[in-house]
Amino acid sequence: MSLTTANVINLIPLYKEVFGKNPFFIDDSGKTKQFTDTTKYGDLPRNPRPKGTIHVSSKGQSFNKIGAYGQDVWFPVVFSAKELVTGENGNLISEDISVEIDICTTSVNLVKTIVRTPVVERKGSVIEIVDIENPKFTIRGFLIGKNRTVPEKDIVNLQKLFESSRSIELHGGYVELFLNKSCKVVISDLEFPEVQGFNHYIRPFTIICEADFIDDLESPLSAP
Repeated sequence: MSLTTANVINLIPLYKEVFGKNPFFIDDSGKTKQFTDTTKYGDLPRNPRPKGTIHVSSKGQSFNKIGAYGQDVWFPVVFSAKELVTGENGNLISEDISVEIDICTTSVNLVKTIVRTPVVERKGSVIEIVDIENPKFTIRGFLIGKNRTVPEKDIVNLQKLFESSRSIELHGGYVELFLNKSCKVVISDLEFPEVQGFNHYIRPFTIICEADFIDDLESPLSAP
């Protein structure tokens, strides 16, 4: 979007007009100076990440995206999987299933298993960390159909992902901070709650899933 006078508010003359004095600003050297009529706008500090900037995590995933109308969409997530389905010829083919969710909130639950052993005739107990459980995610959001239609495809795909016995991947800049490179998760709960007063093309949902860090399991019977 090009910069025009229609979307710029000059706060400096506005401040002077209302309060009768020039405002202060901090220059590049960190010193506080008073704005004068000869001060150039190029000397004023600028926001290094203005609206519309894509913020990227250390893992290379973006935390936000730009919506269809130019708005910032923060912490979207994407569920994806490959499912085997029967084709027209009766052969099994791989089908890509993907659901992109822009309007959602994500809760992350991290839990440790701790064993506390009392010590005789001493205050306190010995704490032993047995393991750290897989991160659990609770994702609540809305599926919104395009052109004000019921989001049937996304609803069906979420159901397929829930019923799938194959690996499911969860992507997103925020959630991937708690996942390993494979981004595999297991969906344990999927709920489409009863709603009243919502438009037909807005369907709320709740997904509970947890990370699956085990990629390969080897049976001890197969060892040489």
